[in-house]
Amino acid sequence: MKFPVEIVRIIGKVKRYKESEDYLSIYKLKGEMLENFEALKEDIVFNELVKSAFYLKIYDEAILLGEELLKRGYESHEELYYVLLSTLASNDIYHAFSIIKRSKVITHPANEQYLISDGANYSNLLRISYKTPSVLLLFIIVNLINGLIVEANLGIEITLEYIFGRMLELIDQLYELGYHNDIISELTEKVKMIFLE
Repeated sequence: MKFPVEIVRIIGKVKRYKESEDYLSIYKLKGEMLENFEALKEDIVFNELVKSAFYLKIYDEAILLGEELLKRGYESHEELYYVLLSTLASNDIYHAFSIIKRSKVITHPANEQYLISDGANYSNLLRISYKTPSVLLLFIIVNLINGLIVEANLGIEITLEYIFGRMLELIDQLYELGYHNDIISELTEKVKMIFLE
């Protein structure tokens, strides 16, 4: 299959910027990427676009991009992970819950075994190989959000400080359950980024 020069150029730029962690330059390609959505939807460029918005700490933009991609039928584990992290960073758990309910990737029948309605049990996720970290990380965050929704419905006020505390507890729990260090390090890095930087 022959790709138009413009598509090859966009993909090449995103890959170069990804290697150098130049998130701003990736984000600046947003218009071109969305304009060429159909030709690019099979590539990872949209994962990188949402990730870039997250790393630039423009969480509302990451959420809006996630919504736009969802509307256009694009979903991936990595993209959803960064969108849901952005909802947590924005203290918008009800929006997160809405995204979870509308996501075909998350609600696919094959994934029911990974979803716990109260979000409290992470041992069920140990069956997901740590070699597919984006899948594992996504379902860890989904279950955390489901747990926060239950707590909010019980009348607990969910603040950024509360989410920070719950994420620290989550990391401790994952460590005790024997999760791979790569998963714990990734979540620890994101907690630091969202709450401490």
